[in-house]
Amino acid sequence: MLRFATISFVALLAVATTVRGQEGAPAVPSGLDLTLFELILENQPDGQVWARYRFVAPDLQQSDFDRVSGDFPEICASYALPELDARGTHPAMIVLSYADRPIPFGEAAPEAVQFVESFRVDQGACIWEVY
Repeated sequence: MLRFATISFVALLAVATTVRGQEGAPAVPSGLDLTLFELILENQPDGQVWARYRFVAPDLQQSDFDRVSGDFPEICASYALPELDARGTHPAMIVLSYADRPIPFGEAAPEAVQFVESFRVDQGACIWEVY
């Protein structure tokens, strides 16, 4: 019983888990060359887990959103969900981001080009949360 309480306490303390050095990146409809910078598995205050896939695309331009917008649902469904399922991780949200350079999570970089989209995971499908 004490072991279970200790594990629960440690799990509550873990705010985020970062996984770096993932091999490969998805091929995307835009043809943009992506590199997975990091995957962050982030515990939310309500107990949900969010998976943040952060990609670097050095050729990304501010005018590219229309070009890359179709990439996001494709990455979510064909890359993130299967990869997370293989890990045994079932997040409530998947947040995908592109940036033209590596930016430490949580740091402001107003000079960088960045696009971020989020998807609610519902019955094994990505539901785009358009704001």
